[in-house]
Amino acid sequence: MASSVRVVDKLPQFTRQLHELLDDALRETSLDILIKSRDTAPFKKGGLRSDSYNDQVAQLHWRVSYNKEYARFQEFGGDDRRVVRNYTTPGTGAAYLKTAGDNAVDNLKRNIKKHGLRSRV
Repeated sequence: MASSVRVVDKLPQFTRQLHELLDDALRETSLDILIKSRDTAPFKKGGLRSDSYNDQVAQLHWRVSYNKEYARFQEFGGDDRRVVRNYTTPGTGAAYLKTAGDNAVDNLKRNIKKHGLRSRV
């Protein structure tokens, strides 16, 4: 009696699903970064906070953007000629985007774990 072994290769399905789950986790984390950075972005009269968004650049690549000309100036606290010395709104200041991104590292780990539970392969 001959026995036969059947191998079912689910690696392509696993890879596709893994990319989808990781992409969902990155999307959620980029949204967290956007929300946190909006809370600490400098604000007086301009629309810096309102003209921001997160979008997908490529698979597994998300970006948080601020579309005002002065966003870079505010993020770095000045440029080669000027330095921002006083932010008018308490709790705001330079590095609002970097700080939000640095704080999101723990959220990313949690989001990957959360979305990984949906795995079915």
